[in-house]
Amino acid sequence: MNEYIATLVDEFAQLGITHAVFSPGSRSTTMAMLFREHGAFETYMNIDERSAGFMALGIAKAHRKPVILVCTSGSAVAHYMPAVLEAQYSGVPLIILSADRPHTLKHVGAPQTVDQQKLFGTAVNYYEELAVPQQDHYYTYPRLVARKAYMKAMDVKRGPVHINVPLFEPLVPELDRKHFECGRLSFSVVSGTVQLSDVRAIYDLLKNKKILMLAGPSANPDNIKAILALSYMFNAPILGDPLSNMRSVCDERVITSYDAVLTQESYRDVLQPDCILQIGQMVVSKRVQQWVASMKDRTIISVSPTMDYTNPAGNTTLFVQTTPQGLVEALKIQIPELHSVDHNDCTDGNNYLSTWIDVDTVGRKQLDTVGQEQELFEGRTIHLLQDLLPQHSQIVVANSMSIRDMDYFWAGNRHDATIYGNRGVNGIDGTVSTALGIATNGVPTVLLTGDLTFFHDLNGLAVAKTHPLNLTIIVHNNDGGGIFEYLPQKGTPHFDYLFSTAQGLDYSGLATLYGIDFIRVTNNDELKNALQNYVGTAGVHVIEIPTSKERSRELHKLYTTIPTNKEDRL
Repeated sequence: MNEYIATLVDEFAQLGITHAVFSPGSRSTTMAMLFREHGAFETYMNIDERSAGFMALGIAKAHRKPVILVCTSGSAVAHYMPAVLEAQYSGVPLIILSADRPHTLKHVGAPQTVDQQKLFGTAVNYYEELAVPQQDHYYTYPRLVARKAYMKAMDVKRGPVHINVPLFEPLVPELDRKHFECGRLSFSVVSGTVQLSDVRAIYDLLKNKKILMLAGPSANPDNIKAILALSYMFNAPILGDPLSNMRSVCDERVITSYDAVLTQESYRDVLQPDCILQIGQMVVSKRVQQWVASMKDRTIISVSPTMDYTNPAGNTTLFVQTTPQGLVEALKIQIPELHSVDHNDCTDGNNYLSTWIDVDTVGRKQLDTVGQEQELFEGRTIHLLQDLLPQHSQIVVANSMSIRDMDYFWAGNRHDATIYGNRGVNGIDGTVSTALGIATNGVPTVLLTGDLTFFHDLNGLAVAKTHPLNLTIIVHNNDGGGIFEYLPQKGTPHFDYLFSTAQGLDYSGLATLYGIDFIRVTNNDELKNALQNYVGTAGVHVIEIPTSKERSRELHKLYTTIPTNKEDRL
């Protein structure tokens, strides 16, 4: 039952951790025996957990890398607190693995059982409870947890990390070395200042390869120039998430129709990279995420200034802790052959970049046919915005279907609008309030949202009565959760009640309630007029666009289906 713990132990060894300190106990038997059996760890048995904590602290200081602490369940883990506090405030990396009773023995009077969830509170850099993995991830998930623990312990501010490990009986593990090797993948971390040896290793992974760059959501517009510079260094196409703001630059190497393109297997095959260079968060596109997850034998390099694992597929092979600009500067300084990169040259020796550009041209041509649509449709609205929105504007895009429609229909190289969204936890909370906050910089601002997200934060409009804020809100009202039309829940029993969640609200009353402008349009000509009248003018304005969930799904399929006949593809 607990064989997956062997992969957790092995991954710590693969990450270069060499010391572990135990205190005796029954529930921690599985971990203690596996750490001893592995052979890569120098272990110490200290019967007093408080003393063990400080001993591990000393080892970590001396060796300048994380030390594993293992204890049994109950009050044992609480004795680590003084050492954990010292590690937090002095920046010493520790990884606490506290054994715990399984969930079935919680709150039923089982002995030596306390609530160990987040026991150390803010005294640790990171906390996670190791769940029982699904069958498909039985050996890979514990490795991912180990990587996250290591990375957060070794972050810019080093410190302790706590992983709580519920363990099931029998506690004595099968000591078969094959379990240590299961799910093992190449993974390494470059943290802190990027050294010469690090830069050369990164360059060797990238040179003369088919490199695909993923530019994910970013709150830092300074990344744009650096991402472009990396693209020119390695002749790499950039999949530009709308929230990366790469689409504001005029450069054909910024690819924008990728989600629609990747629906076709023929495209997926020809566009396979040798290496992926992921900048910051993962892109919004689920299809891209699934494609990346399928790449079992590719080099995947993640670049982020903080030690936050940013690839949900869990197949990153190298994590580089730096900013895009930091990586560019290190490469330029330490790799002489990059000094002569021509930013006007789009040639590519292996044709990989030009293939992506050609395919993107086909994809964007198809997506742009939405400009002919006469019905009110989310994609048509976005196409209109690109034509009618003043340059140097800003758009706040809600989650759920709004950001996905933006991903499809907001083209690159056409508009310099700055695009914002709350993709930290991808929720619908506070979207109206966020847009009002962004609008305080005085730049013409549009919020693009669905009706449920709008409804969820109607109270945010109250501040517009007391402060001179300017915002145009476009609400696509399909009376419910349109995104579920595209998810597996569609067609299941109780779908309308549980997922579609029609509210039947009449938003026209907002004009009286909040003293704002409100208009409900019935066709695209009225929408054009409303956008021209409202965007950039004083006050808060709401443009409601009635749509149908079912019809939007049909139109979405129509406009995002890329031609498959050979002459239209390449």
